[in-house]
Amino acid sequence: MIRNCLMFVVIASSAAIIGYIGLTAYGEVTQAEAAQMSESVQLAQTQAQGMNQALTDVSNLGNAGRQQPANRVKAQQQPGVVQEAAPGSFADIDRSRAPGEADVASVTQPLATPPPDIASITSIDTLIAEWQPSYDAAKMAYVKFEASVDNAKGQASVYFAKQQALTDQIRDPDNQAKARQEDEWEMGLYRQWEARADAALEKAAEIGIQLDDMDASIRKIELREGFVFDASGFQEVPEAINDLNQQLTDFQTASENIKAATGSAFEVN
Repeated sequence: MIRNCLMFVVIASSAAIIGYIGLTAYGEVTQAEAAQMSESVQLAQTQAQGMNQALTDVSNLGNAGRQQPANRVKAQQQPGVVQEAAPGSFADIDRSRAPGEADVASVTQPLATPPPDIASITSIDTLIAEWQPSYDAAKMAYVKFEASVDNAKGQASVYFAKQQALTDQIRDPDNQAKARQEDEWEMGLYRQWEARADAALEKAAEIGIQLDDMDASIRKIELREGFVFDASGFQEVPEAINDLNQQLTDFQTASENIKAATGSAFEVN
């Protein structure tokens, strides 16, 4: 079919060229008609070249498709070689076999990992493993979001400054007034965007506070779980102190008796 179309375009192009040369030779065309005929000839030649290139591409594609099964068989014959073949057509992509078809292998897709049940986690290490990547990603997202908003505002500022300068260059009063109205209208749209962006950024900052607090709470739990302390110890007086305290009265009596018997070296006998 494509070859027949190409042959038709080539024949039409040749006929147009011959007719153009003949008419020009006998002077039976005007200059405008000659120009139109020349454009038609060039268009026909371009279509013929494009059709020829399309035919070549289709032919190469067909040859590649016919060679694919042989290459696939050769790869399967090599021991120890694991090769993942591309689908033969779009019909083979993520589709089960049609009703009535038999002996057609279906493509098995990997099962999606279900999200973890955060609320049921009982290990602080597991909780941190789930929390930390998301917390870090949220912080980086806020940094990028804030920088993007600031960058957008800077670009808008430069844009409106240039618009204002161009409006000032308009000399006709009516045209300049119209341009100023357009600038004000566009500035109003920007102000609406700016208000929404600032509100979103403020909301993100408020959420960030809650995220920081949650991180601090998780770290407190981690610190508490890792802190070793025997709360049952050091609640009673050591036994040696109690034993000596029980003998304290005897020691006091003995010391008084000794002191009375000894007297003082400064006393006069």
